[in-house]
Amino acid sequence: MNLFLFTNFFPVKKSEPFLVNEFEFAKLNCHSISILSLYGNKKDLGKEILTEVNLCSSVLENSQKRWSLLFRGIFNLASFSHHGLEFFREKLFLQPKKAYWFFVSLLITRAALSSSAYKEMVTTIKKTKKPVLYFYWGDNLTWTIPYLVGHLKGVEYKIVLRLHRTDLYENIKANYAPLRHKIFSLSNLLVTISDNGKDYLAFKYPLITKKLKTSYLGVFDNGINERHATSSFVVVSTSYVISVKRVNLIFDALQKVESKIVWHHFGGGPLFDELRQLVKTRRPDLQIILHGHVTNKELIEFYKTKPVDLFINLSFSEGLPVSIMEALSFGIPVFATKVGGVSELVSNENGRLIERDFDVSELAHMLENFINRPDEEHTGCRKLARKTFEEKVDARINYTTFYKELKALSELSS
Repeated sequence: MNLFLFTNFFPVKKSEPFLVNEFEFAKLNCHSISILSLYGNKKDLGKEILTEVNLCSSVLENSQKRWSLLFRGIFNLASFSHHGLEFFREKLFLQPKKAYWFFVSLLITRAALSSSAYKEMVTTIKKTKKPVLYFYWGDNLTWTIPYLVGHLKGVEYKIVLRLHRTDLYENIKANYAPLRHKIFSLSNLLVTISDNGKDYLAFKYPLITKKLKTSYLGVFDNGINERHATSSFVVVSTSYVISVKRVNLIFDALQKVESKIVWHHFGGGPLFDELRQLVKTRRPDLQIILHGHVTNKELIEFYKTKPVDLFINLSFSEGLPVSIMEALSFGIPVFATKVGGVSELVSNENGRLIERDFDVSELAHMLENFINRPDEEHTGCRKLARKTFEEKVDARINYTTFYKELKALSELSS
């Protein structure tokens, strides 16, 4: 199978850790791999990645991405016919919030189409037998699909599109996804990372139901986190500190729990300084360690070496968080809000599923009850957390199956 991968940053920046995991299986199952990222600089790549792929380029350099995007998106001769038709058909000139996302997509599309990196990718695709064009996100470079197919007449290709959260649920971006009808009609396979996402698309776009498939992301097996009897109950959370993640509510709930707790939070972000000020008001029996930004490798090492009793995620919106998968892989119970596809992994057997609009005092009561359960119940819960990983999000199983399906798709006649 000859794979052409379209991404945002990978492999120049490792800000898509789930794709880093998946890439290991792509190498095992593909005859050749070519990668086009939206942002990045080829000179920042390690020698290893350059020997593993046939072609690796990026549309825009990270250091100049905003100004470069604006300049290249406006001043070029690239087509914008599909955008023009949608702009007037949907009357976007009367809908400013949707018009904003329309123009974002237009700028990115035109910048990409006019870039030498994109043109080089198209040339390589034309020379390749039965290429599989795999767009890892449902936005950004995916917006170029209607224009790309116009350059591929006579080429027997397949288009695969994976969708996650912000690139899937339209309510996140003014209830609008540019060129979505056209893109879906041109795609051969639409892959969501949860059944919730699949059901959402099937409801909104009933004509594409046969193209839809759920394929969970996956994490590697790094062993089991052993629980040790300690005087404090250890809680971990990992996320970017932004409003939608509601990390402040984790603090509010833990503040109300009477038991002795140690809370570790991994992740920085725009609201990190506010969080740092907030935790200064903690009660005496609540110990808090804010680690800020860490690499995925550092986080995994923490799970390997430090006992953890509970993972918590109180996000207002999610797809299917890899952070939850990682906790489950170590046999760590999970408290998480019932949003996106979270309920497909978290239950009251391997943790607690919390309503999105929960009451902080009620959550604190749930935590207190969970902490004070008998040891055998904690042990049973941890075994079920590990079992969930083994049955649903083991990277070896999920990605091996996924690439077998891509290979079968590539061999089908158009």
